[in-house]
Amino acid sequence: MSREDYSKYLETLELPPGASLSEIRKAYQHLKALYSRESIVTLPIEDELSAAVKRQILHQIEEAYQGLLVSFEEEEDTAENEMGSRPAMKNYEQTSVELTTFTGQALRKIRERLNIDLQDIALSTRVQTQYLNDIELENFEALPPVAYTRGFVISYADYLSLNSKKVADDYMSRYSAWKDEHGKKK
Repeated sequence: MSREDYSKYLETLELPPGASLSEIRKAYQHLKALYSRESIVTLPIEDELSAAVKRQILHQIEEAYQGLLVSFEEEEDTAENEMGSRPAMKNYEQTSVELTTFTGQALRKIRERLNIDLQDIALSTRVQTQYLNDIELENFEALPPVAYTRGFVISYADYLSLNSKKVADDYMSRYSAWKDEHGKKK
């Protein structure tokens, strides 16, 4: 990727040079949410932004995000190949598409492929690190009541830019099966 494209993508996401993957993800999610629906922030200029303009802005945001993800993956692959340690990692979107069921282990693998620390997710989502760890380990007994757990899983999936409904449905079906098997009434 050229420096110009990289700079353009950062500018589209309103980020400074040298932004981390975590910052890129947060900016992407924020801008996508901002332009995807009516927002108090965009209300004053609502008449100036047609649906077509909003779609174009959302397309630019998506293109910038995907471009920056590819850039980070290429950078990581180059570093790994120079060190000769691990084989190049797959694109996480491809991995998430290949998954038929999202489990705690699958979430952990995606997070690790993105080089994201649980602490970063905890800070952004305000979900305790221990609960995130319990989600990954499928330590169902340690998780809070169902409504909270579902919200935590959705926040986790949103942070990883996954289909949060699919992830939550898959994960909660495993949680429900565990509850039925163990007779827990959480």
